[in-house]
Amino acid sequence: MRSPQEEDSPVTTRGGDDGQTGLIDGSRRFKDDIFFDALGYIDEAQVAIGVCRAVLRDAPLTAQAEKHARKLEKDLEGVQYLMLTAGGVMACPVNSPPQPGQPLITENEISGLDRSIAEWRSRIELEPRFFVAGDSLCGAEFDRARTVIRRAERAVVTVVRRQGMEEQKRVSRFLNRLSDWMFILARWADAVRES
Repeated sequence: MRSPQEEDSPVTTRGGDDGQTGLIDGSRRFKDDIFFDALGYIDEAQVAIGVCRAVLRDAPLTAQAEKHARKLEKDLEGVQYLMLTAGGVMACPVNSPPQPGQPLITENEISGLDRSIAEWRSRIELEPRFFVAGDSLCGAEFDRARTVIRRAERAVVTVVRRQGMEEQKRVSRFLNRLSDWMFILARWADAVRES
């Protein structure tokens, strides 16, 4: 039997039963506040990327594509952790900017996405046309992730326009590049599915 000190953290705290929840500085706001729209959509986007990673693991891909897929799984997991960082940045109200030592989205992460876009773009031919999702399950999930990330970006822009914090502007740019990468990955997944 475990001691009281070893008990698991409670899942239900009931702290939000009044319709409010806390930001990183401890301030309480209603759950329909613009901050929580941004945080919720970032969380949803992180999960959507996780679905892409899970579907990719079992996708019927060509032998050549398999080696790229294994590296991509790791890269996607890294991006999921960066989404957690993005959420932390967005949980900072204007009167409480990120604390020293708090993880941030930096220019390095944005440049890293630019490199990923270029790397994966070099693997596919893109016809000059509109694309619809559904040529492969994996591609459709990347397209779904792209749309969820775009929604997160729109919510982040709302916060940025209200606060203008540079750290949050970088989150917006990061999400913009991330959605572009998801578009490229969707086209790649559609192109390399095993017939």
